[in-house]
Amino acid sequence: MTSEQLIVTSLSAQKRNPSRVSVFINGEFAFGCEMDVALQFKLAKGKILSRAELDRLQAQEDLMQLKQAAYHYVSYKPRTAEQVRRAMLKKNYTAEEADYAVNFLYELDYLDDKEYARMFIRDTLARKAFSTERLKTELRKRGIAKFDIEDVLAETFANESAADTNLTSARAVAEKKLRSLARKDPEKRKQALVGYLQRQGFGWDVIRIVVEEVLEEVLQNKAESSNNENDTSNDE
Repeated sequence: MTSEQLIVTSLSAQKRNPSRVSVFINGEFAFGCEMDVALQFKLAKGKILSRAELDRLQAQEDLMQLKQAAYHYVSYKPRTAEQVRRAMLKKNYTAEEADYAVNFLYELDYLDDKEYARMFIRDTLARKAFSTERLKTELRKRGIAKFDIEDVLAETFANESAADTNLTSARAVAEKKLRSLARKDPEKRKQALVGYLQRQGFGWDVIRIVVEEVLEEVLQNKAESSNNENDTSNDE
């Protein structure tokens, strides 16, 4: 824009988004901005803007867009602070702007990594048994700090040791997995079960105990079933 004077010649609400305003300066479309920004800078037809004012207005509009992007990201699903930071960087905001967005959401109480960890553990265990190590891994992927993870796990499993928790979870996982391994021969079934539990994050000490217990139960059930069939045959 070559004119020395920057005169607002008209403003109009945008059709697709009435909360935004199209601003025309010296008869030409100059920029779009949020209604709040237009009110903050008292934009009106005939208002003369200095270049410095225009720069400040654009900076405020950019900040408003950053806040809206951050708010939209957390509005439909819980997020961690690190997830917000990564999302803003993907939108080509700077690291400083991403940190600003995180702090903005903290001020509005939209971020709470510990509460996120509590919900994640509760919801995950309701669907599937996980080892504590697997839970830690998943939470670390989401950017939750180590000490927060340890605190929440301690809260969640306050009445049992980590070893007991992992044994309980591993048994549930092993018993469910065995249904799909029923047709394999005993040795291959054992190998498949061990490999599956390892991939779920369980340690060898837990796997050894659980595999032996679960496979022993299978043998006992088969023996009992066989005895019952024999008893029925003898009665006939």
